[in-house]
Amino acid sequence: MGAEPVQRWDVGTKRLVGTVLFVFLALVLYRFRAVLPPLILAFLIAFILDPVVDFLQQRARLSRTGATALVFLVLLALVALAPVIAVPPVVRAITSLNLDFVRIAAQLDQFFARPVQVLGWQIDLKDVYRQFQAGLRDFLTAVASGTVNFVVGFVSTLFWAIFILLAAFYLTRDADRIVAWLDSLPPEPFRSDFVRLRHAITEVWNAFLRGQLLLGIFIAVITTVVNTAIGLPNAPALGLLAGVLEFIPNVGPILAAVPAILIALFQGSYWLPLSNFWFAVLVAGLYVLIQQVEANLLIPRIMGRSLNLHPLVVLVAVILGGSLAGILGVLIAAPTVATLRVLGEYIYRRLTDQEPFPSAPVRPSPRPWLGRRLWDWLRRWRLARRWVLRPACPEDRSGMEAVCGTIWDGEDYIPEVWDEWLADPDGELTVAELDGRVV
Repeated sequence: MGAEPVQRWDVGTKRLVGTVLFVFLALVLYRFRAVLPPLILAFLIAFILDPVVDFLQQRARLSRTGATALVFLVLLALVALAPVIAVPPVVRAITSLNLDFVRIAAQLDQFFARPVQVLGWQIDLKDVYRQFQAGLRDFLTAVASGTVNFVVGFVSTLFWAIFILLAAFYLTRDADRIVAWLDSLPPEPFRSDFVRLRHAITEVWNAFLRGQLLLGIFIAVITTVVNTAIGLPNAPALGLLAGVLEFIPNVGPILAAVPAILIALFQGSYWLPLSNFWFAVLVAGLYVLIQQVEANLLIPRIMGRSLNLHPLVVLVAVILGGSLAGILGVLIAAPTVATLRVLGEYIYRRLTDQEPFPSAPVRPSPRPWLGRRLWDWLRRWRLARRWVLRPACPEDRSGMEAVCGTIWDGEDYIPEVWDEWLADPDGELTVAELDGRVV
């Protein structure tokens, strides 16, 4: 007797089970919402360290567990040494600012208390300034409250620190198995879409986490060098602040420029013969120049177009993220919105019967900057003087065989036809010579 056919659920039963599972999952997430921030942090750590583990596994011939353990041992050593090495210089740099914030606030109040004359019209900025103060105070209070809850909730306790490290360790060690398991969950007709969506979302987070880390290092170094060159007080602290705020795309560079401009306005330069006002204008212009270099030179080469969010969208996301989850919400606001955009575009295209994954338009390669073009020209000019093109002769056979030995595992056909080509009266065999050597 044949096996009895499997009784399949009807559409109504599937919808009911799906709704119950969705409600149950939502209740579980709400009930254990305190675990979400440490899990997110563990995921971010695992995501950043996964390529390092892959590299060690391939190059050092280590097992996945061994490579993961080695990376986390190095991470723990760095965490243990960080307070000893990094904290004292940072504290000295921050405390050396020594700004009289009460005097600065009083001067700002005086400035906005006077009406501004524009084309014969008087504009009273006092109410606007007070509203700005109230709004900024409310936002900073929400961010500080969320940050305090975030820090006190799990980072400052040994239990949550151990939990984060253990979760990150297992996520890193089993990353390949977790990805394979996730890819096997969707039914076969939807699996291809799921895998492509996962790749698109992974590209977003990869561009943000690893790209922002590189951008932060570049911007911190560039800002420190520029600020030191013009004599801006506390250049290392301002460079460090600019690098950290790079993790808030579009908005972070603006926030990093504000304290630098204020310091220039109230303290001036160490050696430039400029008034404080014009020195502040110079600092603002240099920060704008650094942002332009970042936007046109660094971001296209480091991050590509994976985020590509409008500054207003990032600003709103940062405010909402800071209000909901403190500093963690501020840091992951941009990639979260970019992820929602990827999902939203996919759903919209499916609902409107469009191609869900349209091929990206081919963008022209960015024009090399002036320094690179000049270097390429000098290199071509120098090599052109060393290259010589001339007719081949029998003495060139040894040089030809040396070159062909590096092609196709030494199985190139040219040594077999060399004598025939050299003796051909209807053609000329030409070789290139570099510094007297056939290449």
